[in-house]
Amino acid sequence: MLDKVKHHQKKFIWITILSFVMGASLFFLSSTPTRSEPPSVVTPTVFVHGYKGGPGSFNTMLDRFEDNNWGKKRMVIYVTSEGTVRIRGGIPHDMNPFIQIIFENNRASIADQTNWLRTIMTTLRHDYAITQVNLVGHSMGGLASTNFLLNNQKGDYPGVQKLITIGSPFLGIGQMEYFNINTGEATVDLQIESNALATMLNSKENFDEEIQALAIAGVINENDREEEHWDGLVTKQSAFGLQGIVPAKNYNALVFTGPAATHSGLHEHEGVDKAVAEFLWNIH
Repeated sequence: MLDKVKHHQKKFIWITILSFVMGASLFFLSSTPTRSEPPSVVTPTVFVHGYKGGPGSFNTMLDRFEDNNWGKKRMVIYVTSEGTVRIRGGIPHDMNPFIQIIFENNRASIADQTNWLRTIMTTLRHDYAITQVNLVGHSMGGLASTNFLLNNQKGDYPGVQKLITIGSPFLGIGQMEYFNINTGEATVDLQIESNALATMLNSKENFDEEIQALAIAGVINENDREEEHWDGLVTKQSAFGLQGIVPAKNYNALVFTGPAATHSGLHEHEGVDKAVAEFLWNIH
């Protein structure tokens, strides 16, 4: 009889322990990530790829940043073509965190990408208590990031501290053959004097005067006339068109020259790495 009682006691104890472990596991799986430090301590940097971009657009840059101990990629945000946001990872308080955004429809219009950025920023603010971020956009990602800043007055979003655009065609792309071989709504917006680009320039009064901005351009033909300088796709003049939106006191510009300063090569350029680190995080 005593043995049976002990057996039942042991069985009860093991069931209790197992229930506790399973309950704790479910709690951690379903809980929203939190931090033990005030949100203002952390300023994640959000990276937005360009037209036809994807994970590879910033993967290697972020790998180099990690190798240099400049921070850590902590979150990947995937946006479906319908605008559904899926998030992998979380934001710790003890690192310089990077957030990589990936659009399933990487040929979408500036308006659609802007709306998706609004959803992302709302999610970061409400679900992760992030109160401030930096934005880095390559090519069209820079246009979408800037357009978000021009159209974020009515939302509850994290404040943007700094903006970097890399090879972003604020004045459009002038090579018509480019549009003959590429498709999607973005190709309408990326043309010179498109309605989307004109609207951005005409909305410059909405740009927050506290945001510091850096426009980066590439020049692979520095021996040609200056008005012909380009990265193989975007002219220097177009990449520096950000100055028509950002207040003069907050506008900064850098140009990188040489065969490595191609449009897609800019996010693989060691000089661009260093410029980003210095501008965002004062790393020299």
